[in-house]
Amino acid sequence: MGRGKPSSLKTEIYDSILKDIIEGNYKQNEIINEKQLIEKYGVSKSPIRDALIELCSEGVLISHPRYGYEVVRINEKEIRDIVNFRIMIETGCLRDAASIMNRADIRELREFTLTECHNSDEDTTILEHWDNNSRFHLKLLSYSGNDYCYSMLQKSIGIMTRAYAQRHWERWGTISIRMGCENHLKVIDYLMDQDVGSAVDELRKDIDSFLDILYPNYGNRMYV
Repeated sequence: MGRGKPSSLKTEIYDSILKDIIEGNYKQNEIINEKQLIEKYGVSKSPIRDALIELCSEGVLISHPRYGYEVVRINEKEIRDIVNFRIMIETGCLRDAASIMNRADIRELREFTLTECHNSDEDTTILEHWDNNSRFHLKLLSYSGNDYCYSMLQKSIGIMTRAYAQRHWERWGTISIRMGCENHLKVIDYLMDQDVGSAVDELRKDIDSFLDILYPNYGNRMYV
């Protein structure tokens, strides 16, 4: 066996477990254990354990010695904090990007966004819509040139994806929704008009709307 293979196998198992969590095959607070994963993947304990340790380090799982690994439940307070964090870094990076982007960049962003919108038709699943939406936010932030903020946004979106799955896992494959396209195009229009303040306000509203998507009647609820 080559030296790079165990690491690659661990990555494949990590990705597969995370995908199963996002798609609702493993529910919040469910316990999974090494034995069932070894049987599922037909591999040795080492890459399974390495993948589980990494998922624990990222807050996806909690280890219960001699019992198994619990799928972490993400509560509303955590999501509120992440949304507020995203508003801070995305609007800040948008101001930076606006000072860098030229009209060709904005046209490129528009074409990118229209493609993502066209890819979101009535047969598109919720998860696919979510992915399309996330790609816009990552693309927009990338124009700022801030690699650290880009990495933190990726991590934040990953956590929100799991939270979204926890709320809607029963409907991942059957319900189609449209999110973001109109708001995203408004942000781009404001950038083209050099109205950075309005672009920032529109982006802030777009990010904040995730709370309504994740938690309907959010404004009338206490955090749990």
